[in-house]
Amino acid sequence: MAEREYYSGKLLYPAIGVLAVLSALFGLFVLPRLGPENPLVAKPAPDFTLPVVANGDPGARVRLSDLRDRVVVLDFWTTTCGPCTKQASILDRLARKYPSDLTVVGVNLEDTSDDVAAYVHDHGLGYPMVSDEYGDTGQGYGVKRLPTLVVVDRTGRVAAVHEGVTTEPMLESELRSVL
Repeated sequence: MAEREYYSGKLLYPAIGVLAVLSALFGLFVLPRLGPENPLVAKPAPDFTLPVVANGDPGARVRLSDLRDRVVVLDFWTTTCGPCTKQASILDRLARKYPSDLTVVGVNLEDTSDDVAAYVHDHGLGYPMVSDEYGDTGQGYGVKRLPTLVVVDRTGRVAAVHEGVTTEPMLESELRSVL
């Protein structure tokens, strides 16, 4: 009588683990990008006027409609958002690379002016930061996750909306198409 071999799971359990990790990564990074396009895309960007809290003159305000004829990237963020720090350094590099065509505006959603100024100084960021103290601008852009980037073309229309960190090559490629 032949002896029966029983499977010990030496291959099955690692394979299940790898499949679970791949499924999680797909759900986190691929599915959000496959979803329906943001309803703001190709529509006029909601105008706003917000006070500058860092990298600008005291008492200055940024009005989006004043930035027509330039590509604008709105970066919705907070100082307590770890991914926002990564995104900010990417945006700073791109703003310095395309100074005559691109304006990056950091739209802070919850911090005090002093906290934003300290953060900007500590991280060496050079683009203007404004305060959305009451959250109206974030609501107008449908911000639900941080960071959220909104790319506005030269005509004032929303060209793209990205939730979460967007890689530098991907963002630069997108910007080149509207610069």
